[in-house]
Amino acid sequence: MKRTNDLSVAIMNFNNESNVGGLIRTANAAGLKEVVIVGRKKWNIGAATGAQSLTKIVRMPTTEEFLYYCKDGGYNLVSVEIGEDSSNIFYYSYPENPILVIGNEGTGVPLRILEASKGIVYIPQFGEVECLNAATSGSIAIYDWIRKNNALEEKYKIIISF
Repeated sequence: MKRTNDLSVAIMNFNNESNVGGLIRTANAAGLKEVVIVGRKKWNIGAATGAQSLTKIVRMPTTEEFLYYCKDGGYNLVSVEIGEDSSNIFYYSYPENPILVIGNEGTGVPLRILEASKGIVYIPQFGEVECLNAATSGSIAIYDWIRKNNALEEKYKIIISF
């Protein structure tokens, strides 16, 4: 039985092909509704380990096309981005019908997307590196949403009585 969460994730112009494949793999493991790839066409299929054939993948060439897609689908954008206006992800309450937006490894989430976002979250870091890997950040955000929403747990709960 295919399990599907009400969460989607968008990959914005990733440079590292393995990050795209890795995030698709996580999206499938988490039972996400879909992965939207914006911009970049080429990615490392090996890093997805077959998840690309089991996951709904939507491709869009531009940020504007992505914004129209989100508006038409009634998505609430939640961008994962370090910044002054960002909320700590550990305390964030996600809106209905969210799509997590994970930005480019160097330039982050485009300003136009940040302006359209219902929320902007950051992942606290306690070490000395500037930021996390894009696929890692996306994976943490996906599982944060699942944890907070008890996604699938209630839907597929098996009650055993003796």
